[in-house]
Amino acid sequence: MPSLKDYIERDYGIRRTPLYIAERCTERKATAHVCQTCAEICPQNIYPTGKRKRPMWDQCLKCGLCAAACPARCITVPSRKAESFLMAVARKGKLTVACEKEDSAARLNERCVAALSWEQLAYAALREGVVISLRACGECGDEACKEIIDRNLKELKFFLGEEVYRERVTVLREGDTYEVSTYEEAISRRDLFGFLGNLSVDKAFTMMPKMVSARDSGLFFRAMLRDMVAQNAEGSEPAQRPRYAVRLPHFTKKCYNCGHCEQACPNEALKLVKGRDGFTVKVDVWKCTGCGLCKNKCRAGGIDGIVPMRVSTLGAVAVAKLPDHICSICGRVYAYDTELDHCKTCEAKLHAAEMKREREERRKRKAQQEADEALEAKIAAGATET
Repeated sequence: MPSLKDYIERDYGIRRTPLYIAERCTERKATAHVCQTCAEICPQNIYPTGKRKRPMWDQCLKCGLCAAACPARCITVPSRKAESFLMAVARKGKLTVACEKEDSAARLNERCVAALSWEQLAYAALREGVVISLRACGECGDEACKEIIDRNLKELKFFLGEEVYRERVTVLREGDTYEVSTYEEAISRRDLFGFLGNLSVDKAFTMMPKMVSARDSGLFFRAMLRDMVAQNAEGSEPAQRPRYAVRLPHFTKKCYNCGHCEQACPNEALKLVKGRDGFTVKVDVWKCTGCGLCKNKCRAGGIDGIVPMRVSTLGAVAVAKLPDHICSICGRVYAYDTELDHCKTCEAKLHAAEMKREREERRKRKAQQEADEALEAKIAAGATET
């Protein structure tokens, strides 16, 4: 019978070592943009730098630090890490996480807490709560990991909101104590399976996200978080559903459905849907990482930034509904301009025609002036002879 890890590897394209999805990397798609987060955080320096083009997977520790640190989520987590997280959150009670260096009975021990993305922490928080122990961080000299942990906690707090974060998330710093009774008893993996039987495995299967394509494997935990948000919203009125903070592109009236932003999005999160009286901009929130490539590629100023928004779903949301601006001359859509009722191409043609007309008038005036001067000279010459 296939195991949970077999399903993760077969159905989601997640391998034993991280998978670097190059076409979704902002370093590859952006211009004048430098992102070396994976290379900087990797303890084995397996990621390409300088003349090296491919990661050296044979030296990979499968710690998952690169996948959690990648801002574009273009690196998949190792299958072992996905399996251990699913098994940990499948059990009852708050998820307790800690560093392997800490002597505690945490349910999920990682090489470093930085190997858990904020999406994983948010999923656990929305499920039954999460306790994050950072008591061993004081003895660690890895400043890069500490920076990522702080960034993940800030993003977690931003997403959940102040009130939910305070209610659902507990962060233990050096010197903090926590009731031992709330920690799960430390048991081995074999004992865990013997104690729970297939119960936690079945629960873990139900937590696996619904995804259409294995190409989205780098967004595995974001898809899990999307499903958890949808589950929490079931049965409630739209106005009463919890709302979460995310960062999405902000579209302006200058957008005219040229499609450059849609083509630039590395995760295919943007869709411009044509309607009867205009078009609607839809964003798959769980796919949008706020990288800003859509804004950089916009030629008309149709996107003026990546801004915080509150949403009740991490699925597809409409972020803008804009009218078509039809050029009164050529009949094509054009970038909005309050001073013109036609496109810039037609404006340039009109300007060129006006310049041509003025040149023709100047030529005619000059020719008339020369003719008048010649006539006056002729009359003057006749008078002189007389």
